Amino acid sequence: MTFDDASTWARPWTYAMNLTKDPTQAPFEYACHEGNYGLANILSAARAEEKAGKTSAPSGAGGER
Repeated sequence: MTFDDASTWARPWTYAMNLTKDPTQAPFEYACHEGNYGLANILSAARAEEKAGKTSAPSGAGGER
């Protein structure tokens, strides 16, 4: 696709993405996540642990929680 809007950009620009069919890959559902509070809750819990003096290594970092 090429974007050509002189009021926004100095010159047109083009974006391309190769799409190939791969029967081993299931379609990924696109969904809006505006109401997803998971990350905020995860970070809030981590900050509470820090405040309580608890420390933990991230998963997969070789440490234990």
